[in-house]
Amino acid sequence: MKKIIISLSVIAAIAAVAVGATTAFFSDTETSRGNTFTAGAIDLKIDSRCHWSGGDTGSTTCPWESANWQETDLGTQKFFSFNDIKPGDWGENTISIHVHDNDAWGSWGIANATSSEGTCTEPETETQALGTTPCVENATPGQLRAGMTGKAWLDQGSTPGFQCNDPNGDTTTAGAGCLRDPFEGDNVWQQQSEPVIASTVAPQSFFDVFTNIDLAGPLAAEASAKCEAAAVDGHDDYGPCHGLARDGRLVGSVTYYIGWKWHLDPSTGNEAQTDTLGGDVWFKAEQHRNNPGPT
Repeated sequence: MKKIIISLSVIAAIAAVAVGATTAFFSDTETSRGNTFTAGAIDLKIDSRCHWSGGDTGSTTCPWESANWQETDLGTQKFFSFNDIKPGDWGENTISIHVHDNDAWGSWGIANATSSEGTCTEPETETQALGTTPCVENATPGQLRAGMTGKAWLDQGSTPGFQCNDPNGDTTTAGAGCLRDPFEGDNVWQQQSEPVIASTVAPQSFFDVFTNIDLAGPLAAEASAKCEAAAVDGHDDYGPCHGLARDGRLVGSVTYYIGWKWHLDPSTGNEAQTDTLGGDVWFKAEQHRNNPGPT
């Protein structure tokens, strides 16, 4: 009996070894290392060239420091800072909008507008006798606001789109002889080829109209009107219609030129003397992808 038990134990041990041997499989392991997610970026930068009617000197140079600057983040720069304007004066800024590096919805406007009567001069007192609104020092708003008209346009030149800043192209600075379109960014409104973005209609002030301008509308309208055969997304290798997408987005890395002109109506009377008018100029770029429209 003892021999039988020993024999059975040996058989069981051999069976266990045999069963264990069947669990060794062929295998191969592959590992992909260093997987990451990196968020994209949108960086909005603005530059400006300022011109004006020149007052008594006839100069076209705007009379304050930092009136002109290269593309940068905004801080102390000023689009307007005039201390002695008179009826009939006008000024213009050619503004460049740069969105690095992704497509974006774009908008701009004036916020925190201020308007004050200032002091009551003797000519204003005389004007009151003729039946106009009485002058009250430092009252708000002042009469200067009503006389300040304005207009903004896409300063794209004679060719639809923005071709003049191709980093690999045969171009020079826009407005200074760009070989592809010498009228792009040239500070002058070309009525036949440059659509108006926004404008005032008397008695509106541009401080009333330029509060929140959506750039998608005029850009999309221009693409629809003139760029039927061009790329839907506005990427046309810096040829005609480059930067004009069908949905009006700002195409990443395109330089957009906007002309913005103000004019103090010549009919503005003595009631506007010493009045002040001011505000903050803002620009906004908001991601395009997964975003149905600007907010």
